[in-house]
Amino acid sequence: MDKQRDLKNWGYNIGLGLVYMGVIITIAYFSLDFYTRHDSKIQVPNLVKLNPIEAEEKLSSLGLRMVINDTVYLETFKPGVVTEQLPESNEFVKENRTVYITVNATTRPKVSMPKLVDCSLNLAKALIKNAGLTLGQISYSYGEMGHNLVVSQKIGGINIEPGQKILKGTKVDLVVIDDQKAAPSDTLVVDENENME
Repeated sequence: MDKQRDLKNWGYNIGLGLVYMGVIITIAYFSLDFYTRHDSKIQVPNLVKLNPIEAEEKLSSLGLRMVINDTVYLETFKPGVVTEQLPESNEFVKENRTVYITVNATTRPKVSMPKLVDCSLNLAKALIKNAGLTLGQISYSYGEMGHNLVVSQKIGGINIEPGQKILKGTKVDLVVIDDQKAAPSDTLVVDENENME
């Protein structure tokens, strides 16, 4: 009889323990949901083309934070404005979330002039683009020793040495020798930008 009573008490205790655990888990679930504000979402506004002060005001009014993550130089944007943001606009985030922005530089940065002399024309074009420079005029001269070989790199008619610091986006003119482009005494000038339009 004592064994039956002990088994009954043991079963009662296990059942009571399971109910108690269930209540604790339910309370923990709902309190965690409340603590993390699972249903509270804020739509991220569009910050692109705003200056950082305007962007920060807009975010702080919504309970969001801002960090300037990077600076770039893009000619398509005004100096000093936001060019990119993460998370992107219209995404939903929780309160106090940090929005990382990229700002357009206020001045054009300087870049190193690449070595273009003795490169093929195609390689020179790629190096100009990779350096953030712009291809200007290409002057072709006849030369028996080369085919589309760059022999001079200039800015505004002045030879520019490799490694010299120049403003990003500057037009670089090239003099190219070619054994097929012109007769020995002729020089042909081509504006690559006009050909692209």
